[in-house]
Amino acid sequence: MSYMHVLSRFPAVKTAENKVMQACIDLVTKKREKRWRERALPDFVIVGGMKCGTSSLFNYLGQHPQLFGSSYKELRYFSHDEYYSKGEKWYRSHFPIMKNLPDGSLTFEASPDYLASPEAPERMEKLVPNTKIISLLRNPTERAISHYFHSIKKGWRQDEILNAMKVEDIIFKQRGLYKRQLETYYKLFPSENILVIGSEIFFENPAETLKEVYSFLGVDPDIEISDLSPKQVGFNREPVDAAVHEYLDDYYKTFNQELFDYIGRDFEWR
Repeated sequence: MSYMHVLSRFPAVKTAENKVMQACIDLVTKKREKRWRERALPDFVIVGGMKCGTSSLFNYLGQHPQLFGSSYKELRYFSHDEYYSKGEKWYRSHFPIMKNLPDGSLTFEASPDYLASPEAPERMEKLVPNTKIISLLRNPTERAISHYFHSIKKGWRQDEILNAMKVEDIIFKQRGLYKRQLETYYKLFPSENILVIGSEIFFENPAETLKEVYSFLGVDPDIEISDLSPKQVGFNREPVDAAVHEYLDDYYKTFNQELFDYIGRDFEWR
């Protein structure tokens, strides 16, 4: 039996491990805070969405010699009061020291819940008004289903999937109303500083998508990434009845078209 499988069967053990890990992170962060004024702020931020491939994108971009990610993914600084209250000193502590960065390099972070957070866009614009924004958007029907199985795995839900979709609007369905979530970013940041990518296109051909991202960021587009294996992929998904797809497809049909019209790009979520 694998170590991760043991942890999944004994939540108390996993909770204890998480506390130890968090304590270690806090110690390292405290040390890094001593030189916080020398550290960079992100040149671009991957804002989401959740269950749309942000872990893979964060990993791939970190392999580019000109791109340097935060000390760990999902800082959630702009979306969670718990972290935002720690201030810029805490946030900067997760980024490299500027003088140690090679010429032409960029720093970044990725927090999937920034997209759905009402507070994140304005907080981000206040601290890093010139940052670029990248958003991965997955077919909302598939995103909602993936999120459901993620919740099952975490032990947050036990109800049947169709009932969950009909009852739980905020967690599953509203996360897929992408136009509403993107509008604030487009109001606060120049449209040329925002890149919206279809997750399915990314999953199917990550190398080509990365070239688009490199062009958007202005870094060397000819870099080839050695490890393009998917990251943080859920393996607990079960077959889903057609009624679930029909319900969600019908729910999102109008919202999806509004999104495509708004961003001028059609991801063909049919």
